Amino acid sequence: MLRLKLLLFLSVTVLLALIAAAVAFAFQWSAAQTDVQSRQRETTLIQQLIEMRFAQITENQQTTTTWDDAVRHAVDPHDPDWFDANFGIWMYAYFGFDRTFVLDRDDRSIYAMMAGRRAEPGAYFSNSAVVGPVVAELRRRREAADGADGAPTALRRFVLLENRPAVVSAAAILSDTGDLPQTPAREAMHIAVKFLDGGFLAGLDSDFLIHDARFSWTKSIGSGEASFPLASDGGAPVGYLVWTLQQPGTEILDQMAPVLKLAGAGILLVAGCLLSWIHQTTRRLFDSREQIEYMAHHDALSGLANRFWFQRQLEDMMRDFRRTGQSFALLFIDLDRFKAINDSLGHHAGDEVIRQVGSRLRALVRKDDVVARLGGDEFAVLRGRVADRVEVEILARVIVKAMRNAFEVDREKVFIGASIGACVTSPDLLTELDLVRRADVALYGVKRAGRDGFMIFGDVNADLEPSRTLSKQVA
Repeated sequence: MLRLKLLLFLSVTVLLALIAAAVAFAFQWSAAQTDVQSRQRETTLIQQLIEMRFAQITENQQTTTTWDDAVRHAVDPHDPDWFDANFGIWMYAYFGFDRTFVLDRDDRSIYAMMAGRRAEPGAYFSNSAVVGPVVAELRRRREAADGADGAPTALRRFVLLENRPAVVSAAAILSDTGDLPQTPAREAMHIAVKFLDGGFLAGLDSDFLIHDARFSWTKSIGSGEASFPLASDGGAPVGYLVWTLQQPGTEILDQMAPVLKLAGAGILLVAGCLLSWIHQTTRRLFDSREQIEYMAHHDALSGLANRFWFQRQLEDMMRDFRRTGQSFALLFIDLDRFKAINDSLGHHAGDEVIRQVGSRLRALVRKDDVVARLGGDEFAVLRGRVADRVEVEILARVIVKAMRNAFEVDREKVFIGASIGACVTSPDLLTELDLVRRADVALYGVKRAGRDGFMIFGDVNADLEPSRTLSKQVA
C-alpha cells in the first residue's frame, strides 16, 4: 500500500511537474511571439508617425510662403515687424520652428529669427554652410523643371547643425494667385530649422506615446529598442532616432513569474485564472495600439482624417472608379479670413475655430464621406457614389453657407468664409493626381473671383495654373 501511495504521489508529482513545465514553455513561447509581432507592427507604425511629423514641418511652413503679400515683402521693403508676425516669431510660437531665415533672390539674408527672437540678418551666415546647400539644391530642381507643373516648391533635408540633429526645410516664396510675375529658381526663399532633440523628442512621447526617444550617432541599439535612420533621399544617415519598444509578451511574463512560482499543486486552476488575466491585459495593450493607430490617421486638433489617411482613401476610391466606373467627387476647402482671427484674437482662438469647422463639416456630410484637414486652414471632402453634378453643387453650397454663420470664441462672435473647388470623376481621368489638379484649378477660380463661394471643374478655364494642395511635390 505504501509503495502504491508513493508511486501515485510520484506519478502525480511528475505529472504536475510536466504540466508546469509545459505551461511555462507555452507562456514563454507565446510571450516571445507576441513581442515579435508587436515589434514589427510598432516599428512600422512609429516610422509612419515620425515621417508624418517631419512632413508636417514643410506643410506648416508653406501655409504662409505661398502668398502674394509674402512675395511683395520679400522684394521690398523688408519690414522686420511684418516678418516677425508672419515668417519668424509667429512660426516659433505656432509651429515650434527653432530658427527661420528669409533670403532674397540672390541668396542674401534679409531676415533671421533664432529661438523665438529676431536676430540680425547676418546671423544666417553662421548657418549657411549647412543650410545653404539645401537652398541651392531646391533652386537647381526648380530651374530644371523650368516652371512645369509639378515643379518642387520646397525641399526638406536632415542635417547636423552645431553638432545637433535637425530638419532644414527650404520653401520658395510664391504667389498664391499667380498675378505676380516670378522667374523659376529666382524666387526669394524661406528656411525653417527644427532641431530633433530636446522638445522634439519630448513631443514624440506626449503626442504619440513613443517612450524614451533619443538621438544616436550609430545604429547600435540596446535590447528592447528600435531605431529610425535620419537620412534624406537614400543618402547616408546623419544619425538615428532610437526609442524603447513596448513588449507586451515580456511585460506579461515578468508580472506572471511570481504567480507561476507559487502555483505548485494548483497549477491547473492558477493557469486558468492567468489565461483570463492575460486576455484582459493583452486587450488593454492592443487598445493602446488602436489609440496610436487612430492618432496616425487623424488630425489631433480637429479630429478629422489627416493628409496621410486622406491620400490613402483617395487612391482606394480611384482604383474602385477605374474598376467599376462608380463616380465620386473631391472638394478642396480653404477658409477665408482665418489668418485675421489668429492675428487679432490669438492662436487659441484659431484652434477653436478649426475645431468648430471640423464639427460643422462632419454634421454636413454622409457617414461614409471622408472629411480631412490637410493642414493649416485647408480641408477636403471625398464623396463616393455621386449621382450627378447637382449633388456636388448642393453639398458645396451648404458648406459655404454653414461657414458664413458666426463662430463663438471666448463669448465673442467671429466670422470667416470658405472657398471650395470641386471636381467629379470622368472617364478621361488617368490618376488621382489629375483629379487633384482639376479640383485645385476650380479652387483657384473661386479665389480669382473674390473667394467665399464654390466652383466645380468645368466652370473654369482648365489651362489656369493650380495654386496649392496635394498636387505639390515636396522632396
